[in-house]
Amino acid sequence: MTLTDEHGEEIAIQEQLLRSIDFLHDLDRVDIARLIGFSEDAHFAPGEVIVREGEVADSLYLLASGTVEVSVRGDGADRSVRSIFAPATFGEFGVLLGERTATVRAISAVQAWRIPRDRFERLARERPGLGLAIARSLASTIDQRDRSRVGAPLPSRDRLRSMVAAPLPRRSPLSRIVASAVTVGIPAALWLMPAPAGLTDAGWHISLVMVGGAIGWLLEPVPDFAIALGMAAAWGVAGLAPPSLAFGGFASSAWVTALAALAISSAMAASGLLFRASLMLLRVFPPTHRGQVAALLVGGAVLTPLVPTVFGRVATVAPVARELSEALGYAKTSRGSAAIAFAAILGNTVLGPIFLTGIVTNFLIVALLPTAGQMRFGWIGWLIAGAPAGLVLLAGSAIAVLALHPRSGSRASSIVRLSQERSLGRMSRQEHVSLLALGVFIIGLILQQLMRVDIGVIGMVALLVTVGGGALDRQTFRTGIDWATLVLFGVLLGAGAVLRSGGVDRWIADLIVAITRSFGQPALVILIVALFGMALRLVLPMVPAGFLLLITLVPAAPQLGLSGWVVGFISSVVVFTWIVPRQYEVLRLVREITEGEMFSERQAVLVGVAITVVALVAILVSVPYWHAIGLA
Repeated sequence: MTLTDEHGEEIAIQEQLLRSIDFLHDLDRVDIARLIGFSEDAHFAPGEVIVREGEVADSLYLLASGTVEVSVRGDGADRSVRSIFAPATFGEFGVLLGERTATVRAISAVQAWRIPRDRFERLARERPGLGLAIARSLASTIDQRDRSRVGAPLPSRDRLRSMVAAPLPRRSPLSRIVASAVTVGIPAALWLMPAPAGLTDAGWHISLVMVGGAIGWLLEPVPDFAIALGMAAAWGVAGLAPPSLAFGGFASSAWVTALAALAISSAMAASGLLFRASLMLLRVFPPTHRGQVAALLVGGAVLTPLVPTVFGRVATVAPVARELSEALGYAKTSRGSAAIAFAAILGNTVLGPIFLTGIVTNFLIVALLPTAGQMRFGWIGWLIAGAPAGLVLLAGSAIAVLALHPRSGSRASSIVRLSQERSLGRMSRQEHVSLLALGVFIIGLILQQLMRVDIGVIGMVALLVTVGGGALDRQTFRTGIDWATLVLFGVLLGAGAVLRSGGVDRWIADLIVAITRSFGQPALVILIVALFGMALRLVLPMVPAGFLLLITLVPAAPQLGLSGWVVGFISSVVVFTWIVPRQYEVLRLVREITEGEMFSERQAVLVGVAITVVALVAILVSVPYWHAIGLA
């Protein structure tokens, strides 16, 4: 046997031993390989103490050969607990507790591998899910010891594992391969066809890459940001756009501002400021069903301009809504529970387009506008233009939610909320810094036109306040910010420039003008744009549908006789509607957080249809107003 073969056997034994430890069982091969790489070879003579009870716990051991005895101190003497024979592990609690809980002594010559505690802790910091696995393992161990003490039967491992929430379903490798083949195959099949009239060959090929991206977003063979990166790579490989153009969005003010917005949101969530604000808003309203529905809707309206990430707002308020539903005594997926859930969802989503800082994609709209438009639509200008639609959306959401459960005499106990507020205590320094950074960001955007400062500079200053004040450390900056959305955002900011370079924006505009020429009335053109967006939402999820609508329609707006802001606003409003619940990422998020206990599929469809109608009404009601202020 060669040295390589022996080393391979050692590695296999180490991996087997590591996976025999409950809380390490499900680590992926990369993490297992890292732990093996950290291991140190150790040898002990018979009778030698390997670890001593009460000493600082600094490692776990993988027993390769030999036998050890475990003993504990009692009544002034060591009492043997058990013997451990190789291959096995011992000292697992050494990576979990501060000191050793038993003494381990070599009975025979022992060869083992030692994994230092600090290396394990480094892995735990990088893998938050490992902490949950450790907690489950400890709970299981304590339960088994208690049962053994009283002679109760031990639960089977299958039963213990069934208590863990099932992982999200994963697509099979075959379905991913098929989806990828369709995503690439359809544009490839059309590549050699002549370009449509009015479009150059380069523009045609740029469009085909976009078509492939849209198919990818529909079939989801890979995450949405990876599809966007694939589009940029395809443009580069085909010689349609240099990287400096395709990735130019990452150097834009809009991208820097979006980074700042997501960083501030992350700091607010990590510090507890966002949760504290949610509890405070609930306290203002009566503890009745209607009062708490109003609290969730109005609270969402207040938080929306302050926290620019939709998923951050919803992820914070969803657990609060679940606890509120339980406090009101509602059964799972009942009408009352669904009303509470959708009040939380609608309050924190549909008003996003009304405020410049309501959703990150609003900064994309600003980036796509001409310079004069960018100056007009600062924070105040944006709110003035969107206010009528916002009022209709808020009122319509309230009607839709209250219609789910119109009569209820339930009252929520304030004990849970008061307990949560007391446990939060006084505002921490991180909360104060997050609040200061938020103030710098919002006030800066409001006064931007007066100060004549680029929005990217305002975002950077707010970000520096967040980091410099200690509200956002290195770990939170790395894991708390939605980098996938930022990558998608940056690539699609660059995609707008790529489309313009190939004349695709003008071609789309001419196509839409030809379709809408016979209508004449701006209201009908606006209605067609809205209906097109809603149709796209039937097949595409919210995030890619929103980006696709913005980068294709906003540049074409002037030729339709509309402001680019109007088209962008309409697109943003319609992406928050749904008829097919599975195509709405927000519903999937809430279901995951609340374990599917708050609403049924049928209830989701009914509310989705209602809010779609409300969105259409809000858009049409705004048309005369937009015409009066020169936007349509």
